[in-house]
Amino acid sequence: MAQEPAIILANLISQLKAGLTLFLCEMWSRDAREMTLHENWRLHHGTSYWPAFYVGRRDQHAAEDAPAVVAETIANTELLPLFLRTAQTITGQLGTIHAMSLQPGKSTRTMMQGQTPHFDANFDEVQRQQSERSHKMHDMALAHVRRTFFGTMYSFLDTLHALAFGAGGQTPMSAASPAAVLQMEVPGASMLDNSGSVRRRRLSFNLPGRSDVAGEAAVRRRHSIDGSEQDGSRRRGERSFFVLATLCNLTAFRLFVVPDLLHSKAVRYTLKLDVADELRRLERLLRRLDEMIFSYYVRDKSQQLGAIVRRGVLMGGFSWATTEMPRDTQPYVSEALLYLVFTHAEIMDLIAEVGAGAEHHMVKQQPLTKRVFQVLTANLAQDLLECVRAIDAFSVGGMLQCVLEALVISQTLQMYMTAPATECFRLLHAYVRAAFDRSQERARKLASQQGRALPVPEPSDLHEEDGVRLLPAHWDLVHGLMRDCTRRTQIQFRCFQNSPPS
Repeated sequence: MAQEPAIILANLISQLKAGLTLFLCEMWSRDAREMTLHENWRLHHGTSYWPAFYVGRRDQHAAEDAPAVVAETIANTELLPLFLRTAQTITGQLGTIHAMSLQPGKSTRTMMQGQTPHFDANFDEVQRQQSERSHKMHDMALAHVRRTFFGTMYSFLDTLHALAFGAGGQTPMSAASPAAVLQMEVPGASMLDNSGSVRRRRLSFNLPGRSDVAGEAAVRRRHSIDGSEQDGSRRRGERSFFVLATLCNLTAFRLFVVPDLLHSKAVRYTLKLDVADELRRLERLLRRLDEMIFSYYVRDKSQQLGAIVRRGVLMGGFSWATTEMPRDTQPYVSEALLYLVFTHAEIMDLIAEVGAGAEHHMVKQQPLTKRVFQVLTANLAQDLLECVRAIDAFSVGGMLQCVLEALVISQTLQMYMTAPATECFRLLHAYVRAAFDRSQERARKLASQQGRALPVPEPSDLHEEDGVRLLPAHWDLVHGLMRDCTRRTQIQFRCFQNSPPS
């Protein structure tokens, strides 16, 4: 074939491939924005039903929290493998188109490398400009693939946000709140207009209201799939189910979907996308969305715990300054711990629902469980500390009562104790001891004015355990009451123990 017709044909093919690339990217972006409609809220365990990974999970470490272990236990819905399968298919097709475009003739390869080929004297100037335009369209199409690749991930995060807060028909924050809209300009969502310029649009994490058509359609779809979906409908109608399921999906998306797509052959070797800057942006957005959804779930639970503690410590009619020696913990301690048991069962109910005959997985293997209870334990300790600091005086019995209840709570939740929680309990014991010493000092001054003398314990007589300083006789009383409490509640609070129930 002559040189000029070959170059003309190569230019036409290059333009066709660039147009096909833009069309695939447009369809990919549209599908990513409509992922909300495909959520059916069917829970599965692990990633065995997902499409094949590009990255072999055999190479992962065998640590307890390694992705290889989490991949066998993480709860997720069918939306994640659908997104992954779509992304794998389209990136593979785009990689094939791009690889074929790297096989033109010699003169076209010269143009692809940014060099100006030598044209015959009779070569039309219009055709030369067309060749340069084809080269420019090729570069623009490749850049658009990169923007669309990350734009679909941003759209999917927007979908997860809408499902977490919109699927239950609840709006967690007022629309007038500054935190109700988290806007972020996403270059991955840009489109090319006819002139070749970039037209940006804004993706925002808008908390959907009652007019959110996509969220309402997802709920209708969830209820109309088949008769088996009626099982557990009462629980699934609760707001916590959607938030917890979305948190699990978000964890699986961060651990498996994003690394798998970034390490695919099409992205790394064929398209050779530069993902460093966008990856940092995506990581920030993932953390922001995860913290927002997680904080919303934990905030509701923490408020309930705080109300229980305040009612028991400050509004329960208990006199800390005049009470006698303790005989048992107050009812608010059992009420707060039982509320945590119900929260534990709520998460267990989500994680254990993997279909009939499925293997039962322990909650402690789920990253979400430990994360939730570590925060709730720290918040419970903080609420207890704030309430105790509102008490000015303690009798001997009041001091021992407070120490007993704090020790029961901290030892029951020992599995989820963190540095902030430990510090709160340390400050609580220090304040109770200081307030008790001040009360005793005032009592001794009053007794001296009346001509009486009160015994003063020597510092050497006090015995310290876990930062708490008490007389040995007082420690014997506290230890005995703690043993009785543990014996009575070991079945109720067994879910907080390290070893699984037999």
